[in-house]
Amino acid sequence: MRILVVCQNYYPEQFRINDICEQLVVNGHQVQVLTGLPNYPSGIITKEYKWGKKRNEIINGVKVIRSLEIGRKKGVIGLGINYISFMISASIKSLFIKKDFDIIFIYQLSPITMALPGVLLKKKFKLPLYLYCCDIWPESMKNLISNEKNIIFRLAKRFSTYIYKQCDAITVTSKPFIEYFNKVHFIPLAKISYIPQHAENLYLKMDNDNKNTIIDFVFMGNIGIAQDIDCILSATEKIKDMTNFKVHFVGDGSYLEQSKKIAKLKGLDNKVVFHGRHPLEMMQDFYKLADACLITLKDDSLIGLTMPSKLQGYMAASKPVIGAINGAAQEVIKDSNCGLCVNSGDYTSLAQAMKSFIENPEKYKDCGINGRNYFLKNFTKEIFIENIEKLLYKLLEE
Repeated sequence: MRILVVCQNYYPEQFRINDICEQLVVNGHQVQVLTGLPNYPSGIITKEYKWGKKRNEIINGVKVIRSLEIGRKKGVIGLGINYISFMISASIKSLFIKKDFDIIFIYQLSPITMALPGVLLKKKFKLPLYLYCCDIWPESMKNLISNEKNIIFRLAKRFSTYIYKQCDAITVTSKPFIEYFNKVHFIPLAKISYIPQHAENLYLKMDNDNKNTIIDFVFMGNIGIAQDIDCILSATEKIKDMTNFKVHFVGDGSYLEQSKKIAKLKGLDNKVVFHGRHPLEMMQDFYKLADACLITLKDDSLIGLTMPSKLQGYMAASKPVIGAINGAAQEVIKDSNCGLCVNSGDYTSLAQAMKSFIENPEKYKDCGINGRNYFLKNFTKEIFIENIEKLLYKLLEE
């Protein structure tokens, strides 16, 4: 196939779309990506990209076409400018792209605005349009705007419905989202499919034996409001008098500085460590550190039913998982017997789960193996790519 991928983020930014595109090339497809200028998460566009030297490049067989983008800044206004700048620039760029592809593949992270250039290309060339949805909109806005009657929320909903209705097929990462797309955006069930996200195969190759004498809990990934870091900190506070454990946060995000302040106020300086963001190739050090990995998510919107992709990484790395999360993630943790899971926001029960692990880690020694076995049957890159290819071929045949 000749595939054009539309996504605001691409290498050197660390997103799974990099892995997907490169594997599609390995499988014999011709892939090009319409994307922006790399600046996530720092908001800084480096000189080689800012001044146009790398607006078109080949990366591991993938042709990358970059459109103008204003670097993301802190705050709603700064993010809004970043989102709109890509939407407008990539939409203009799409008007001049030659038709040397057969199908359009939108890898939709947040925000939904990144999908508009794909819709315009569909209309221009009359080609099938496929969307893989990692963040459902406007539900993802509820961390900022909880009132659905708010004019901005209503406009975002109308725009989202328009985008999703233009797609010939939509894939969601969590089963509860099928009903959401059907009832909220009026997408026929026949157009919606479920394919969970994968984890990179490098997690399977990691040497993750921990020789530490204390128990290390590690949370990895985005540190935002939705990730409910408060739940972990409150649970840690409840058991902070236990001497033989630490909690590590590896990642960056809008809630990082606030998390540090809360940890200090709770007197957790000697229990909690914030390591910041690290590149993917350095993550093995943190997986090796972890005796168990933590996963939490707020449940104040439908986003709380999703399955964060970090879960697949934890399982691939053969680490026991301790979570306070609902929906698909809780189902997988329980079905796979890869650890302990309590309801979202229940920091008292999370504290008890952490305490149980600290007191008797041997009790959970098989959880990591169980998780990896489940991962190998359900979440590998090979399974993911095979399912994506089937959908793309089907669209081309219709």
